[in-house]
Amino acid sequence: MATTNLFVELIVIGVGAACWVTLFMLGLIGVESFPLQAAPGYPILVFLLPLVYLLGIISDRMADMLFDKLFSGPLRARYFPDRREYQDARRLVISSSSRLANMHDYGRTRIRICRGWALNALLIAVALQFVLRAQVFTTPGHEAAVTWGAAACVLLSMASWWSWYTLCSWEYVKIYEHAEFLRQTSYQEPLKIAA
Repeated sequence: MATTNLFVELIVIGVGAACWVTLFMLGLIGVESFPLQAAPGYPILVFLLPLVYLLGIISDRMADMLFDKLFSGPLRARYFPDRREYQDARRLVISSSSRLANMHDYGRTRIRICRGWALNALLIAVALQFVLRAQVFTTPGHEAAVTWGAAACVLLSMASWWSWYTLCSWEYVKIYEHAEFLRQTSYQEPLKIAA
């Protein structure tokens, strides 16, 4: 996977993590005490990008551990009863063909983003309820807006989880089928000789 792709992937996940972290901070310290409210617009983004990237890494690891414990094992076991068997098949596919490796990397990117946002959207919904209970916003209609926002985040979390599940299932099928094909044909990608 290209480093740029991984960076963008973690930024996309990190934006969601930054949302729920910010909302929890608002609920804890209030809007008046929030340090970025008086900051100028664009220059602050340069300083926030590394933080968003870091939050993306942390959020991705949290989602990976949670999903591995709750969902990935049984899903993977449908095609690969043993985790090592899956790792061997994946290694075979990736090392045998750069085209297949790129295809699987693209699939893994989508899986990670969906997994990260399934967790992030759920945490944003919880953080919105925390903000509502802390009475951070006192404008008319804020309760309905926050409640609807939380409901939308729960739906986004469910849609992200469903997308993760279907993408992950398809990824296991493809790894299984490609590995079987490579084993049966002893396929090796032709060497490219520079002219």
